Order: sequence, then C-alpha cells, then structure tokens
Amino acid sequence: MPQDFSRKMSIVLRENLASWQLTNTVSHISAFLGNKLDQPFDTGKFFASEDGVNFPRNSQYGIVSLQASKEEIMNLTTKLSDSGLLWIAYTQDMIDLIDDEELIRTIGQKNSNDLDILGIGIFGTKEELKELTGKFKLWK
Repeated sequence: MPQDFSRKMSIVLRENLASWQLTNTVSHISAFLGNKLDQPFDTGKFFASEDGVNFPRNSQYGIVSLQASKEEIMNLTTKLSDSGLLWIAYTQDMIDLIDDEELIRTIGQKNSNDLDILGIGIFGTKEELKELTGKFKLWK
C-alpha cells in the first residue's frame, strides 16, 4: 500500500512540562491517536532486515511535537471542540487519577477553561493542522 503523505499527527505540549509529565502526556496522546485512526496505521506488517529479522512497521503518518503556552493550548482546545477532527486533550487530572469513574466526576465538576491541559494531539490533513498549529514552535 502506498504511504499517505497528505495527513499527519501533531502533538502540542505545554511549555515548561517536567520530563515525567512530558513523557506521560506524549505516550497517552500517541496511544489514543494510533488506536482511534480509521485509516490504515501502517503500510504493511514488517520492515525486514538483510538477515531476516522482521521489525514491525511504524506509523505511516508523520508526527510533529510542538510547544505552546497554557493560553495557546486553551485557545486550540476551543477551536478543536467543533472541528470534526480526531483530537485529544491530556490533562493533569488524567495523570493524578487512575480510576476513570473518578476522572468522570472530577472533570464533570470543572469548566473546560479550568482544566490543566498538558498537551493536545490532533490527526488531520497537513493543511488543517498547519492552519491550527502553524504558529507554534517545534518542541526542543
């Protein structure tokens, strides 16, 4: 199957995250997006080495990590809420609470502007993501 270069994933991370918050946020966002894709994730089963070792293929889609301020992330969340794109916001509550029932209650008692959003993952066309995230800097 030919690779689809027209779409990608963007992960927008809040600046100044601690390394443990960063890795946790990126991991959960990536798992969600990979699981929810309705397009084929990869272009085949394996990449085979010369000596016959099969390495499972990675995502066929590019993934870029960007950084943004807390305010920029909140503005992006507002734009995404009605966009129709596949997206997820990952919050500090999602790290702190391991019980989804407790998470449902906690988030349900907060205004969306009061959530401590650590990062957002988005899947879409390159054009859609450029329009939404083009002003953000690469994560360094």
